Amino acid sequence: MGTLGYADALREMGRDIADACVKCGKCFEACPMTGPGGLDGEDPAAVTGGIVELLRGNDGSEAARRWTEVCTHSGTCIPACDYGINPRLMMSIAGIAAQSSIDERSRREAGLTAFNAMARNNRVVMRLQLSPDQLTRISPAPGALRQDGRRPDLLFYTGCNVLRTPHIALLCLDVLDALEVSYAVMGGPSHCCGVHQFEAGDADSSGRFAFATVDKLAGAGAQTVVSWCPNCQIQIGEIALPAYARSRGEAPISIAPFVEYLASRIDDLRPHLNHRVEKRVALNERPTFPAVNAGVRTLLTAIPGIELIEIDVPRVGAMSNSLTVLPEFKEQLRQREFAAAAAAGVTTLATVYHACHREICQFENEVTFEIVNFMELIGESMGIREEDLYKRLKIAHDVEFIIAETDANIRANNLDVDAVRAALVREFWSA
Repeated sequence: MGTLGYADALREMGRDIADACVKCGKCFEACPMTGPGGLDGEDPAAVTGGIVELLRGNDGSEAARRWTEVCTHSGTCIPACDYGINPRLMMSIAGIAAQSSIDERSRREAGLTAFNAMARNNRVVMRLQLSPDQLTRISPAPGALRQDGRRPDLLFYTGCNVLRTPHIALLCLDVLDALEVSYAVMGGPSHCCGVHQFEAGDADSSGRFAFATVDKLAGAGAQTVVSWCPNCQIQIGEIALPAYARSRGEAPISIAPFVEYLASRIDDLRPHLNHRVEKRVALNERPTFPAVNAGVRTLLTAIPGIELIEIDVPRVGAMSNSLTVLPEFKEQLRQREFAAAAAAGVTTLATVYHACHREICQFENEVTFEIVNFMELIGESMGIREEDLYKRLKIAHDVEFIIAETDANIRANNLDVDAVRAALVREFWSA
């Protein structure tokens, strides 16, 4: 077993990338964030050279540091590289290096604050929407396996934040049940990928979270591990597992997006798609994982009645919340997408990811189309429905109404009403 720590493994990975990079600047040219981030006119080769300096432990350039700040992990840089480098990984490691001038305590406190806020809100918002039985299904106690302790064929890793829109995760499990897949579920803050600490520049704490989660995922003994969240897929699949392999000799698992797995089972799923869904559907999608977008199209075009409508809008970021670094740009993209969807006469704008859904679902009463997650369309064709209570509560925009509407779950899950009020303000008014 190796002795290399996570932070050291990242530095080693960064040096390897720096050695392989020829500073051609093609990744910079492919990046959709350089213009919005104020980097127009910068020399691509020079900025890439600044990233290489960061990876080598030097200061880098001001433009390079700015590029790490506005990187939203779109992944459009990956096919642009002709030298076998993953520029998204390069930017992730450079982002941590760029924060090394911030004192360690401040970085640790920032990561801890972000994690605690997420964990606190997730706990309340999820429980407002779920009965105890549903809660056990979607967020089992740490170490509990769904199939009576037997090793499952598949492990569904929810991550943390999809649990705030639990109907999406429940629909995923409903589909797995229909396919008669033996599966277990892991996720929530106790199985965090470490992204909050990573983004704060606290590599050591991020590594402890990530490596612990990798060990827990491996401990399920599943043949296949799938993720829902693109940030978790990046954090575990592209960063933590390679670092784990350097640290401990080999990675104990591989992980792939759930949508890719489900699309690979399309022939098994097709007989369950028995109900016609007469809808003209445009997708609210991200470029992060092209195979996910292809998989969503495979799944939706198998549904009788659905017509997929392509709309010409920019696709940027891992999820919409990654664009918060440039709020005006983010709002412009949303308005452009809504206008294009309306002009195309769609009946439905279908989100792919949970954070995107959280951020736009409340606009449904202001547009000419419904806003649903694509899993809801699969469920509709299968005759399965999980209510999007998150959307209904967010549209209500009234704390006391929400408390009254969720009173049964508040009582059943032993939630403190004052804590609920505080969580609702943070969730629906501070976003």
